[in-house]
Amino acid sequence: MTDTLKLWLRQQSAMLCTVTFRRAPNMLPDEDDLIQFLSVLLNSVGTLREVQLAAVQSWALMAIGHDAPAAYDWMVLLRVLKEEIGRSLEKQFPPAEALTAWRQIDDVLTYAIIEATQLASDMQRSELLNHMEQLRTQQEKFKESKTKFIAVAAHELKTPLTILEGYTNILRAETQNDPQLHIYLEGLGNGFRRMHEIIGDMLDVSLLDLRTVELKYQELNLEKTVLLVADSVDRYYATRRVDLKIIPFEFDNNSFGDPEKLKKALSKILMNALKYTPDNGQVVVSGSLVRQDEVTDELAGFVDIQVTDTGIGIDPENLETIFEKFGSIGDASLHSSSKTKFKGGGPGLGLPIARGIVEAHGGRVWAESAGFDEEKCPGSTFHVELPIWLKAPDHSSEL
Repeated sequence: MTDTLKLWLRQQSAMLCTVTFRRAPNMLPDEDDLIQFLSVLLNSVGTLREVQLAAVQSWALMAIGHDAPAAYDWMVLLRVLKEEIGRSLEKQFPPAEALTAWRQIDDVLTYAIIEATQLASDMQRSELLNHMEQLRTQQEKFKESKTKFIAVAAHELKTPLTILEGYTNILRAETQNDPQLHIYLEGLGNGFRRMHEIIGDMLDVSLLDLRTVELKYQELNLEKTVLLVADSVDRYYATRRVDLKIIPFEFDNNSFGDPEKLKKALSKILMNALKYTPDNGQVVVSGSLVRQDEVTDELAGFVDIQVTDTGIGIDPENLETIFEKFGSIGDASLHSSSKTKFKGGGPGLGLPIARGIVEAHGGRVWAESAGFDEEKCPGSTFHVELPIWLKAPDHSSEL
């Protein structure tokens, strides 16, 4: 930038800034900031690149500490200033000199405007990311508080419920000669047992959320585990006349895991299949070896336990929703807490518990379905993929 041009800018800077702010009022920077910008620009020496950098550094130093709107204001001001300088040059210099001077100033201000735009965008993105991180932290704290509250509430409910159930059992034993009263007490006892199960599910899902579930690994046979679970739910299937068929596993499926936890997970999936399969339907359980390319000294691969039903199916958009806590599908007002009623619903904790237990063992759970149709009943298949451990894994104490 020539000395003549610098002198002219120095003489005109106050006027140029005043006109600029008259055209773009209510900006976050003030006239002194803009004059300082021009001052640094005028005091820059050396190559055009150095002048550009000095101009941008001056702008950045003044914009720093402001938020994104301030940076956008700077972008507007520089554009207006650029126009005013161009007008003044045309009035006070011969055409050739004005064109030469304009090219120098245009390069510098265009560079500064581009940098201003980028910095404004970066500031806005940074503010957005910070806000999102704050929301995520708040959400995590709320989730943890909610989980702890559910765990405490469920634990506190268990004691009085156990007392009520105990007194009910005593009354049942003493009212054998009164059939009508005995029926009432039988119904009351069934209700207490169902409440115990729901409270137990609330505790389980809370422990899974807090990652405080203790896994007691033992040597087990996965097919025998499936058969034990099938025996435990068979009476519920019988009430609905749903056929439960177990296809033998024709491969070595000895592994290590927590037998009780795995039986609970498989039971939740089998009872879910029963709830959404019409009377006289069928549920088939089979197994196959998968991921054999991942065999190690400690891992013999994975077994995919498939639970296939002839039920009403699942819409594709709900294939993940069903694994969310309280993620029941459909009208909640029509749901029943019954364990066996067709489309009986419930609190929506069974499948999340099943997935949590299986994932704690290093496996995964997912569902597949052609869609939802209560008339054609396309059915669903739930996959329970579990590792076949050759010895108990090191993480066998706590999640």
